Amino acid sequence: MQDALFFISNNLVLSLIWLFFLILIFFLSTKNMFLKSKIINNFHAINLINQKKAIIVDTRSVELYDSGHIINAINIPFNNICRKTIKKLSLSRSVPIILIIDSLEYNKYIKKFTKYGLDKVYFLKNGMNSWNSENLPTTFKKNIFLK
Repeated sequence: MQDALFFISNNLVLSLIWLFFLILIFFLSTKNMFLKSKIINNFHAINLINQKKAIIVDTRSVELYDSGHIINAINIPFNNICRKTIKKLSLSRSVPIILIIDSLEYNKYIKKFTKYGLDKVYFLKNGMNSWNSENLPTTFKKNIFLK
């Protein structure tokens, strides 16, 4: 113990760097436990779609949605998510929702959906980039939900 204190006092900058990385590793490894939603990969998303009848909500812009999206995905840009939209979709707490987003601001999406009582919210890791990189099926059909 005395040797450790001697090392820290003589190498303060190095010790602070080690402490920073230790805290960073701890934070990154426990981050998903504290999120009210989960970041999932393509395999998990496919399982949720096939087994739990998950609803895919694509929150990207209409232009990005029209350039290719997951089959049966509903396009609702972030600014259009409201109680009326949630009601129109007939979403319930028991149905998982997989969100396709084009940013890393998960918290604002979580807040928006939990505000309306939906807590089974999942994010597709790396969004459509990941889906397309694995050559999973997409379609170019227009969004009929908001028409």
